[in-house]
Amino acid sequence: MLPTFVKTDIWRELMESLAAKLKVPIVCEQAVFGKLSFFQELRNRKTDAPYSQAPGIRYVSVEVDGAKIHAGPFRIDETHTFDEELADAREKLPTWKENYAELAEMSVKQAAISGRFAHTLNDALNRSKLLLEFSQAIGHSQDAEKALFTAVQFLAYKFKLNNVFISAYGKYARHFDLSEAGKAVEQRIVAQVKGTKTTCTIQNVLTDFLLDGIKDREKLHKCATGFPLVFNRELIGYVMVYSEQTPPIEDISEVLYELTRALSRLSQYEKVHESAVTDALTGLSNRSELVKRFDDVLTKLAKTQQPISVMMLDIDNFKKYNDTQGHPEGDRVLRAVAEIIKNATPKESISCRYGGEEFMMVIPANQQNTKEVAEKIRTEIEKTCPLTISIGIMTCMNSSLSRETLVREADRALYRAKELGKNKVIAYFTIDKALGIIDV
Repeated sequence: MLPTFVKTDIWRELMESLAAKLKVPIVCEQAVFGKLSFFQELRNRKTDAPYSQAPGIRYVSVEVDGAKIHAGPFRIDETHTFDEELADAREKLPTWKENYAELAEMSVKQAAISGRFAHTLNDALNRSKLLLEFSQAIGHSQDAEKALFTAVQFLAYKFKLNNVFISAYGKYARHFDLSEAGKAVEQRIVAQVKGTKTTCTIQNVLTDFLLDGIKDREKLHKCATGFPLVFNRELIGYVMVYSEQTPPIEDISEVLYELTRALSRLSQYEKVHESAVTDALTGLSNRSELVKRFDDVLTKLAKTQQPISVMMLDIDNFKKYNDTQGHPEGDRVLRAVAEIIKNATPKESISCRYGGEEFMMVIPANQQNTKEVAEKIRTEIEKTCPLTISIGIMTCMNSSLSRETLVREADRALYRAKELGKNKVIAYFTIDKALGIIDV
């Protein structure tokens, strides 16, 4: 295999210049710079080692990066044993000069350095062009789904791939559907990628041991490669590409690195766009913000087995009031209730508008303290607002219940308060998730 520098324009130009100066060709395996002499053409046909030294001729041979570069042949004045045909051809060779060895070796080595540098620059330039093209293609994407679709199309057409699949942040895009055999192969490779967070390349789906036992593999594309999508050391997804020959792993990896950065930005943008943290009407946190903070609080309290309480609050007869008094009056009641709740919210607690006329509080406290907060809110609303409020509480003394269970039981307590005549506080509690729930 030719060294990379031999394929550069600068190497070709320098070797052709050297060949013209020495009046002999420069040869590196199959690459020939300058014109072969008739003597060399004859020798190529008559010997298995056409560039070996022999009496009457001289070559300069230089090894660079494991490749032999030959300059010659030159004629030297000494007895030789060539046959008549070679001897006649030898007479037309340029005469050897002592400085040729140093000149040729130095020129070849300097050209190799220039060629490597040129190859590196050219490679970097091509990679920059590739990433610029991809960035321009994906730059118009307003959401992650569109970005995934664009990336699939770009990879398929840019690298002439037969199929592409990308999954990230719970979303995915695929170029073409897979057969049952294709799905089985993909599952094996994806499991490997997820387990190692490294690229997994199958050179031949028919013979690779990782795919043993999967039927109908002869109908699939020869190569299948799985790439991890990693951002900040976290696996956010994976990519599968299918082709008839090994794909350009480095170039695809470069594109996927840019994709992970773009997807991360879009994911953050979507989160902000879809769930602003504050409810516009009441100024309290909205439901999505509460869920996020709820899980953090619950996890923290569960580690130290501290109590947690969830309070569900619902304004009594709000729909009737809203219909008869009008939405502006209903909005004023919602704002007034929210202000009372906000002022009563203990430190390190969370309060939010859960939806409509319903509110929620998450309090890192036992049932007694939570019930005191609830009664304070209920009596203040009763005194200052045209409507009353019903409240349900669920307390877990060691925070072992899940968020879903705490909310469900607090909601059940709220509806019990409604059934008992409204404007009441009903509290449930449990010591541990393994034990029953007590209505107090």
